[in-house]
Amino acid sequence: MMIGFDMSDLGKMHYFLGIEVVQSAGGIFISQTKYVREILSRFQMKNCNSASTPIEVGLKLIKDSEGMRVDNTLHKQIVGSLMYLTATRPNIMHAVSLISRYMECPKEMYLLAAKRIFQY
Repeated sequence: MMIGFDMSDLGKMHYFLGIEVVQSAGGIFISQTKYVREILSRFQMKNCNSASTPIEVGLKLIKDSEGMRVDNTLHKQIVGSLMYLTATRPNIMHAVSLISRYMECPKEMYLLAAKRIFQY
């Protein structure tokens, strides 16, 4: 391709859009370790206690009309950050999809569920 088009070889890719790439003879491995650290710092969850599952077992999120409201922008930022993280962490996809259902009117219950995903 370099013969037909004007381009330069930058070598192997190491980092792209928050995704770390390691290329070896065994395959190509991707992770978002740096991105995870950044979002944990951004949402003040860096020193939180860890959890063994991304969502409490048996938790049912329902439309809560009487719960305490939380900042709509903060909730959308958290959900968006977690959605981008599912590119390399499909094990949190179900939990993230549950909390994303209630973005129009976020309540404290949904924010606590999002924080549980951060703890995981």
